[in-house]
Amino acid sequence: MEAIEAVLEQLRALNAKPDTPISIFDIGIPMIGAGYSQDRILNALYYPESKKQIELLPGNRLRLI
Repeated sequence: MEAIEAVLEQLRALNAKPDTPISIFDIGIPMIGAGYSQDRILNALYYPESKKQIELLPGNRLRLI
């Protein structure tokens, strides 16, 4: 759950809006700097997607739903 909270915190820090896709790199780079592995970040993205909070998009992007 810690990585999921970190993803959601990054979305808040980026002022994510439903109509504006965000690069996954904008989330991943700070999280890698904080010690999260790529696998943990990816798994943390799948949870909010399953809850219909985000939509993963082509081109390594996502958007809020």
